[in-house]
Amino acid sequence: MTSVTARAKLRDAGRSRAAILTAGERLFAEHGFDGASLGDVAAAAGFSRGTPSYFFASKERLYQAVLERVFAERQAATVEAFRALTAWAAQGRGSLATALKKAVEGYLAFLLDRPEFVRLLQREDLSGGHRLRAVTRESRAMTDAFEALRRVAPARGLRPFDVEDAVMLFVSLTFSPLTQRATLLAALERDLENPNTRQRHVAFVVDQLLHLVGAGS
Repeated sequence: MTSVTARAKLRDAGRSRAAILTAGERLFAEHGFDGASLGDVAAAAGFSRGTPSYFFASKERLYQAVLERVFAERQAATVEAFRALTAWAAQGRGSLATALKKAVEGYLAFLLDRPEFVRLLQREDLSGGHRLRAVTRESRAMTDAFEALRRVAPARGLRPFDVEDAVMLFVSLTFSPLTQRATLLAALERDLENPNTRQRHVAFVVDQLLHLVGAGS
C-alpha cells in the first residue's frame, strides 16, 4: 500500500509538473520556443533552474508537453461545445440554430479563456508547424459533429454540404479573428470580450453556418 508520505510526494510532484507546464505555456506563447529558456520557465514557476529539466529532460520535451496539454483541453472544450449539435444530429430535437449557437459560444469561450492556445498556434504557423506535427493530439470533435450532421442532412431537409467547408467556415469565424485582435478586430471595433459584441458575432457565425447547410432554403 502506498504510504501517506509517498502519496504526498506524488501530489507535490504533480503540482510542480503542472506549475512548470503553466509557466512554459505562458512564456512560449509570449516569446516563442526560441525566446524562452528552461531557466526562464523555472524562474516563472518559482523553482530552481534545474527543475524543468528534472521533470521534462529538455526544452523540446517541455514544449511538446505544453502543446499536448493545451490540445487536450481544447479537445475537451470542443466536445462539450458541440455536444448539442451531435445530439441534434442523433435525435432531431429542438432547433439546429440553437445547437450551432451553443457550439460557437462554447468554442469562443474556450479561445477567449485560453489566449495562450491561440498565440501558440500563431507561433507554430509562423515557424512552419514542424514541432506541432510531432505532437500527439486529438482534435476530431468538430469534424465528427459536422460529419454526424452531414449524414442526416437529406433526411432533415438540409443540403449535402462538405464537412471540410463547415470546419473551415467555423474556424475562420471563431479562431482566426482572435489571431488578429490588434489588427482586423481593432479596425472593425469588434471586441469579442464585450458580451454584446460577442453575442452579435455568434449570431453572424450561426447565420453563415445555416446558409452553408441549406437550413430553411
